[in-house]
Amino acid sequence: MLLNVPKILSPELLKALCEMGHGDKILLADANYPGKSVAERCKATFLRADGIGMPALLEAILTMMPLDLYTDEPAMVMDVDVRDKGMQIPILDTYRAIVAKHDARGEKAVAQYEKYAFCEKANTCAVIAMTGEEAVYANIILQKGVIK
Repeated sequence: MLLNVPKILSPELLKALCEMGHGDKILLADANYPGKSVAERCKATFLRADGIGMPALLEAILTMMPLDLYTDEPAMVMDVDVRDKGMQIPILDTYRAIVAKHDARGEKAVAQYEKYAFCEKANTCAVIAMTGEEAVYANIILQKGVIK
C-alpha cells in the first residue's frame, strides 16, 4: 500500500506517469477515440481505464503530475468539428476548472485545437489512456512538467 495515491490510478498508469519525462505528453482519450490504433502507429504506451470518467481521472493525475511551465499550453483539448458546430461540450468547462485548480495559470493553461490539429498533437503522445468517458470531444492532452 502507498499513501496519498488516488485509488483511481491503476499500477500500469502510475508506471507510465513515472516513466514520462519533462515535456512528454499523455492523451486521456474518451471512449470514442481510436486510441489503440493511434498508439500502435505512434509507438505510444497504450493503457485502458475502462469505467472511469475523465474528470475523475484528470483530477487524480493532476494531484500527482505537474503541468509543464515551459509552454503556454500544457493542456490541450479538441474543438468541435465543423459538421458539429453549435454543439455544446460542457465537459471542456469541467476540464478548465480542474486544470485551473492545479495550475497557477488557471484556465489559460488549456488550449483548444481544431479537431485534426488536435489529432496531430495526439500523434506525439508518449502515453494514450483510453477511458470509459462517453461525452463527445472529451479528449485532453497533458504535457508533463518538472517537479521543483
